Amino acid sequence: MAKVLLVTGHSYQDYSVANKEIVKQLTEAIPGIEVDNLAELYPDFKIDIQAEQQKLLQADIVIVQSPLFWYSMSALTMRWWEETFAHGWAYGSMGTALKGKKIIFGITAGAPTEIYQGGNLGITDQDILNRFKVSAVFCNMEYLGGVFTGGLLNAGSGHLSEAAARAVQEHVDKIVKLIR
Repeated sequence: MAKVLLVTGHSYQDYSVANKEIVKQLTEAIPGIEVDNLAELYPDFKIDIQAEQQKLLQADIVIVQSPLFWYSMSALTMRWWEETFAHGWAYGSMGTALKGKKIIFGITAGAPTEIYQGGNLGITDQDILNRFKVSAVFCNMEYLGGVFTGGLLNAGSGHLSEAAARAVQEHVDKIVKLIR
């Protein structure tokens, strides 16, 4: 069985009902998954680069689960990427540490998916996922796919609506399908 590493780093994890549920369901659906919760490990944004690189080396498949903030990953997840995927380690003529590792991106947004699919904001959901794909391929990783799910804005109730719960389940199912 492949060793799966789930990296998540929600800037507002205490309020993120959907992303918490996605992490919980992925943990239940994928036996032996290792969860790397950056918000818990590095609330000060001081990434232990060597520890994070070790986790990546031990993984066969990496899932990066992040909310969409300013058309990118959350700040902490982006910082993790910038620092951990270092030149000479993850990319460059000597950077082959991640060669052949598989990667999946799970991205959630508050605005409905249809707004992104239609390009109404000047960028589509596939454009967003493609940015992450290009970064992964640049590091010689095998991109298994991305899952973009909108309509998960937390209205402050602390509970998922019925529609949001269905969307979360579909998000998880799509990620699990990409692994198998």
